[in-house]
Amino acid sequence: MKSRVSLATIAGASALFMLVATVTAYAEWNKGLEAYKSKDWATAVQEFEEVTKTNPDYAGGYYMLGVSQRASGQMSPAIASLRKAVELDGSQASYKIALGQALLQADQYQNAYELLKPLSMSSMDASHRSSYALLFAQAATKTNRPGEAISVLTTQARADSNNYRLQQALGTAYTANGEEDKAFEAFKKAYELNPKDVTSARNAVRAGVSTARRSSPSAKANYYSQAGQIADRLANSSPTFEHQLLAGEAWLGAKQYQKALGWFDKARAQQSNNALVYYYSAQCKTQMNQLNPAIGDLQQALKLNVSGKLRTQVYNQGGYIYDKKKDYNNAIQWYQEAGNSGKVQEMQTKRDAAAQNLQAQQECSEFKRRIDALKLQVDELEKLGDIENAKLLQEQLPGLEQQYRDNCG
Repeated sequence: MKSRVSLATIAGASALFMLVATVTAYAEWNKGLEAYKSKDWATAVQEFEEVTKTNPDYAGGYYMLGVSQRASGQMSPAIASLRKAVELDGSQASYKIALGQALLQADQYQNAYELLKPLSMSSMDASHRSSYALLFAQAATKTNRPGEAISVLTTQARADSNNYRLQQALGTAYTANGEEDKAFEAFKKAYELNPKDVTSARNAVRAGVSTARRSSPSAKANYYSQAGQIADRLANSSPTFEHQLLAGEAWLGAKQYQKALGWFDKARAQQSNNALVYYYSAQCKTQMNQLNPAIGDLQQALKLNVSGKLRTQVYNQGGYIYDKKKDYNNAIQWYQEAGNSGKVQEMQTKRDAAAQNLQAQQECSEFKRRIDALKLQVDELEKLGDIENAKLLQEQLPGLEQQYRDNCG
């Protein structure tokens, strides 16, 4: 979070300073304020350092020095200055909030948590509550206390219902707490409040897809569709490769294969050497029964030297497609490359059964040919008037036909 010192806070500190400052220090204070407001951090630091030298017991001087140092990236000095401000005046929640922010920026999460935890949000000025909630939630989440973060954020979100950052932080806390469905709702709300918040949009799609995968069949389609709708908005407003891929993934999960394929085609136009796009496209085409084009996509993915988990997925998908094509020899080869011994054995069994079925079909065809030939011979003998031999052959037919029905169906 960027440093934000309100004009009211600065004015209040300025008024207090005026009661105790010398004329020289007052000039330095004003110069420091002007430099801070114009984002001239180096000058602000210089002027507020002079203020603290002249008035070493004035907490406001250390506070402004600390926030100026923090804004200029001087984290260790900023933390020291803000600690001094808190030591001199521990009643100011704004000083502790600023110190907590500096500690978080310095990745001192436990220290930030211990500082912010005792503060009472209800007793602090309303203008500080959302900032406090966001900082405390980050500290609590980073120290494996997401439940505490959720409690504080939920409370403040009711009071500050249009603050998308609270919803964004709430989504992060729910994710850390393993509640992906609630994370999805929070991220979705954040995106609704701020349509330019692409981070919340991405997180909403991911949380929606993750929730869908673990949902019952009746809820699965709903989550995938909601994720797809958000992904559509995101990818249309910010057409990056990542966003187009996300949209395709969401609609693939929703079984909207043509729509998913459209997004994967757009993603591939941006990164034609990305194997994952070809794998996803193959999945869509498989479900649309475009089996040969699907194999073509998988072969293209393999040309890109795909490795690891994705390589295994590509070969498993190829095995599945060849199984659908009843091309068991190729299915065996692809499953072998995937290291899927169970499927290799299954394909071998299917291949053997198919061979036996083929042989049986050939034998039945031959048997049927013999029966038809016998019938034809009976007809010819009857036409020639050889009734006796025709009758002898005719008597053989019922038995042969029954045998055919028993063996060939």
